[in-house]
Amino acid sequence: MHVRPRVTLLTEADVRQIHEASLEILERTGVLYDCKEALDILAAHGQKVDYNSGVAWIKSDLVERCIKSAPRHFVLASRDGRNDAVIDGTQMHHMTDGQASFTIDEKTAERRPSTLHDLCLSTLLADALTPIKIMWSTVFPTDASTDYRALFEMATAFMWSTKHFQMVGGVQDPEDVPYLLDMLDTVYGDRRKQRDRPYFSMVTCPVSPLKHDTAMTEACIALAREWVPIVFWPMPLQGATAPITMAGTLLQTNVEFLSGLVLYQCVQPGLPMIYPAGPETLDMKTSLASTASPEGMMLNLAFAQMTDFYQVPYMAGGICSDAKVPGIQAGYENMGTGMSAALSGCDLLVGIGILEDGNTLSFPQMVIDEEMCNVLTFLRNGMDVSRESMLVDEIHRVGHSPNHHLAEPATMAYLKSPQAFWPTISFRGTYGDWKRRGKDEVALARDRMKLLLDKHDPLSPPPEVQKALRRLLAKRTGFAENDKRIERVFRHPWKDQD
Repeated sequence: MHVRPRVTLLTEADVRQIHEASLEILERTGVLYDCKEALDILAAHGQKVDYNSGVAWIKSDLVERCIKSAPRHFVLASRDGRNDAVIDGTQMHHMTDGQASFTIDEKTAERRPSTLHDLCLSTLLADALTPIKIMWSTVFPTDASTDYRALFEMATAFMWSTKHFQMVGGVQDPEDVPYLLDMLDTVYGDRRKQRDRPYFSMVTCPVSPLKHDTAMTEACIALAREWVPIVFWPMPLQGATAPITMAGTLLQTNVEFLSGLVLYQCVQPGLPMIYPAGPETLDMKTSLASTASPEGMMLNLAFAQMTDFYQVPYMAGGICSDAKVPGIQAGYENMGTGMSAALSGCDLLVGIGILEDGNTLSFPQMVIDEEMCNVLTFLRNGMDVSRESMLVDEIHRVGHSPNHHLAEPATMAYLKSPQAFWPTISFRGTYGDWKRRGKDEVALARDRMKLLLDKHDPLSPPPEVQKALRRLLAKRTGFAENDKRIERVFRHPWKDQD
């Protein structure tokens, strides 16, 4: 029998109480859908709406129907088929973190605004990191056009990775949607034929408390109609845009997620949707948000139980740190947040390479986090418990000390199998060997990063597809096809640096 570790926090009665309180709030207080199209959709499904205030009151029977229509099993597909993320409740898939406004420069070691080159290079590096299955845009490229950020991010993802692309920053302008879909068709062919293998999904966030943004909602309604999976991510701030208690933050997050689930299941019944949880804690001493608080670690466990109750996939925030640079704080916070997420039973684990509450990218940290991903996956996968795996006959045969198991065939077979764990950054040698090595974990990660980038050859789209992507970028932005911003997307970020 294969057994996997799982930690729970809530009782069945607790889960039911949170659900019933959520239904109460949806029906009595309602949610502000600041989008006429969303109100029209809800009204067409028999819900009370107020077009003047933008509020809709959602009845419990509609909530229950929409919960049942959302699928539990689906695939977030990769272009080459080798990195598909099968979402079935038995596996945990790792993802990059995203949208960092700053990057620690590898040449100067200074923190500076993130650039389009950082986005391209981090996408290439993430494509080379084996644990990662799903790509977020790691940084916000401040030197690209802010107005057309979504198109630059999608083109970059398609150029430098074959892995599933999930747009984390959302779409700020609904008029971008046709261009995004054209890009998708350009790279993958007719998206309508790929309904069961979506290569692109979208993250969208409500505005806590209890509000949906106008432009992002319009864009996501259009994408939902095209069967683009939606990750509806409430991100309330505990003590500010959510109640100060963990239970209150849990409840409000749940209400906000259900409000999104209802809307997009009404748009497209059966649409794949993911329940993510990313509430942060307001540090009342500094007035800054903390992404690595113990409150957040505990809430990972509770949210996982709510997703079990609703039978929807769970995306947990983990490998998160408030540290400003790679080091001791980043180590214990990343492992703490990652461990709670892994033990919650999550389907997807977000958070590789980003420090300072999601604000700063570190390239060596991406490689250090790869090691953490491998540890967490090893733990999450559990172990087989059977007479064969317990090696009962071997224990009989070896008998008593001073005999040992080192020379047994099963020992060598295990060490050569995928079951064995071998670190790439952590050092297990003697103190003398460590001293002679003369490098800490960050330096070793930097060496490994360079080795990976030197060796990795991504499967970029064919030249004619790249030309089509250029044309779409130029058409939407009004830039020339040889504009340096467009050119940057298509230049190799490692072999062809400035």
